[in-house]
Amino acid sequence: MYRTLKVGLTAGAALLLLTVQPGLAQDAHLAQAVVHAQQAAAHGGMGHASVLVEHANQALTHANMAPADNPHTVAAIASLTDAVTHGNMDHAPVATGMANTGLTSLQVAVHVHQVMDHNMQAVTHGDMGHAPVLVTHAEVALTHARAAAEISDSPHIVMAIEALESAILHGGMGHAEVATESAKTAQSHLKM
Repeated sequence: MYRTLKVGLTAGAALLLLTVQPGLAQDAHLAQAVVHAQQAAAHGGMGHASVLVEHANQALTHANMAPADNPHTVAAIASLTDAVTHGNMDHAPVATGMANTGLTSLQVAVHVHQVMDHNMQAVTHGDMGHAPVLVTHAEVALTHARAAAEISDSPHIVMAIEALESAILHGGMGHAEVATESAKTAQSHLKM
């Protein structure tokens, strides 16, 4: 029996690592993209167009490895691509502006990624009727959504916040089905 338990726990741990690992890698890529975008903007501000291009290209490499379903990552990629284009033409001021825009989009993308991840966990648990666990994940998602709203004027983030607040309210009353629908609504707004 001990051997069976040990094998079962080992298999369970391996399954957990396989399901969590991609999310961690995506977080790491977004974090690295932010670091390189910060460096690109800083060097561009000093008039170092060629160094801006190097860091913007590194930021692009990492941003392209992040999930494509996050519209803020997509916006960051577009801005960083423009930063590289202008940096290659030695237009440091324009390239710096584009790098800063890309940086802001990446910072929002980091929070939106966390919102989407925790919100999907909320939906999964809500579909199983686990209202208290739904509420826990929705609260974490709401924290990140509010942080994203502080640096973005996206109306979709505001609508996601409203839907998450509804999910928390209804989940707190034990209405898992209604809370789950609210969480699904939040997820749809985040992808816009």
